[in-house]
Amino acid sequence: MIHQSAIIHPTVVIGDNVEVGPFSIIEENSKIGSGCRIGSHVIIGANTILGGDNHISHGAIIGSDPQDKSYQGEESYLIIGDNNTVREYVTICKGTSKGDCFTRVGSNNFIMNYAHIAHDVLMGDHNVIVNNVQIGGHVNIEDHITFGCGSGVHQSCNIGRFAMIGAGSKVSQDIVPYSLADGPRSYIHGVNIVGLRRNGFSNEEISTIKKINTILFRQKRTLDQSIEEINNLPPSEFKEHTLNFLYKSTRGIVRMKR
Repeated sequence: MIHQSAIIHPTVVIGDNVEVGPFSIIEENSKIGSGCRIGSHVIIGANTILGGDNHISHGAIIGSDPQDKSYQGEESYLIIGDNNTVREYVTICKGTSKGDCFTRVGSNNFIMNYAHIAHDVLMGDHNVIVNNVQIGGHVNIEDHITFGCGSGVHQSCNIGRFAMIGAGSKVSQDIVPYSLADGPRSYIHGVNIVGLRRNGFSNEEISTIKKINTILFRQKRTLDQSIEEINNLPPSEFKEHTLNFLYKSTRGIVRMKR
């Protein structure tokens, strides 16, 4: 199931039942997991590791050198998990020495046409990245996040799980988990209620998340004061996850528009 026009380096390891389309190139020291389908005119760069059952569509460039002026050709890697869909003309770069020389993409992600994922990004699972989304270097993306069409994320931002970023949004600070962000200069617009319900969250769980959101964004408090009040809430995984996210934030968090 490997087209005769494909060019595959002798060091590449290919699993069972892999398809490689016409005129695709797989460079040295890469690994392609079982059940992967690679379309035509795809380039998979050196030191790229794909798990099982990934679908890479026509014209995608996966594991290209990082677009960073500090990169001097050192050995770097891209690791992708299982069951990801990568649509036409997506680009994903390898890591740099300013990170740990790795870019990592988890499993069950859906990455649509013309999206770009830059060097040293750490992406979790079950994310949807819509057409033309541009993600800068060193961005940390948790799980179950939706990025609307044409949105962009500044380097070194953190995006919390179950967040929703609206189409055309510019994200230059961290997006708190479970929140809805939108606008040319992103602001928080509340809780991502539709996304939470679609993922099976109960009314009680959503109510807990709303309380956290109210403390952070709807009361005139400093971030330290908000963290102190959140600490006083009853124990919950949502409280603990949000607090851990806030403690790790270095760029500050996107706020609600006043």
